[in-house]
Amino acid sequence: MNTFGRALLREIAPLYLAGLAVLLVLLLTNFLLGVLADALARGAPIGLVAGWLLHKLPAAASAGLTLALLFASLLALSRMAADRELRAALTLGVSPTALLRPLLTVGTLVALLAAANAELLVPWAERRAGEIEREIVMTSPQTLLQEGAFFTDALGRALFVERLGPDGAAEGVTIVTPEGLSGPRELIEAESGRLDAEAGTWELTNVRLQVLDAGRPSLSMRADRATVPVRNLATAQAARSELRSLPLPELLARLRQDRVDPSAWTALHRKAAEPAAAIAFAVFALAVALAGVRRDTPVGMVSVLVLTFLYYATWSVANLLGGQGTVPAWAAGWAPVALYFAAGVGLLAWVRRR
Repeated sequence: MNTFGRALLREIAPLYLAGLAVLLVLLLTNFLLGVLADALARGAPIGLVAGWLLHKLPAAASAGLTLALLFASLLALSRMAADRELRAALTLGVSPTALLRPLLTVGTLVALLAAANAELLVPWAERRAGEIEREIVMTSPQTLLQEGAFFTDALGRALFVERLGPDGAAEGVTIVTPEGLSGPRELIEAESGRLDAEAGTWELTNVRLQVLDAGRPSLSMRADRATVPVRNLATAQAARSELRSLPLPELLARLRQDRVDPSAWTALHRKAAEPAAAIAFAVFALAVALAGVRRDTPVGMVSVLVLTFLYYATWSVANLLGGQGTVPAWAAGWAPVALYFAAGVGLLAWVRRR
């Protein structure tokens, strides 16, 4: 690596660390807002919430590690372009390829770090964060019910109430006990029921119980009455579980069971595309800086922030559309990265012709 390359890396390094710190704070704040209201309502201990937030750090880093490189590279190169350092380097015979080499080295290292974090740290941390969420649910005896909505209890079961009377009586009660990728383990359906919040039980009438094996009934029973224990009901969140946080073997196992699941295919493509974004960002940042040198209009701070936010916005929208099956999974996973890479290559070709 030449002297200019080392100088470029020294310029990027502090900006990268600062940008990563800011992005982690913003992403963790976004995570926290999703559970803060429920945690406060239940009087969850601050230490428990802090522990949950700590275990969400690897998930925040999944996006932050690569996005911080885009921010730092654009800002560092725009500063060097504004101070005529890039123009001086080009005048002295430093080729764009020589300028790109250190950026590609950093991009590759960040991509490997992001891939290792996503595959090794995120699955473990997300499981632990889920356990802490269940502890938060169990810290309060409050019971929140609403008809026509799904609920979860502290035992991980999903409950549904079709209608809820003013006296607490419920009609059309369904209780599902999950069993991971193999589907539900147990299904309880009742014509009506009444919740005893103090005892933590459902008193059900006209009950049908089905025990399932790989989604198929293996045992079916009926009873006039039944008492079912429940633990601290809370409204189930509408958000889908983040399949990208699953380890690759578990994600592939899910795809073997359901080969047309768009959310799982999108998660698989994103596992590869998101770390690779660091390399695309290295190409894009240099191309934008060199284009600014040629036109004598360096990129300002506002433009750097807009270009950084634009990736996060397209990344979020593509993930949503891919999970819903609106766009192909490969497009949802790779389109945001391809957009920046193609723009970078196109700008570099334009600069070379000029």
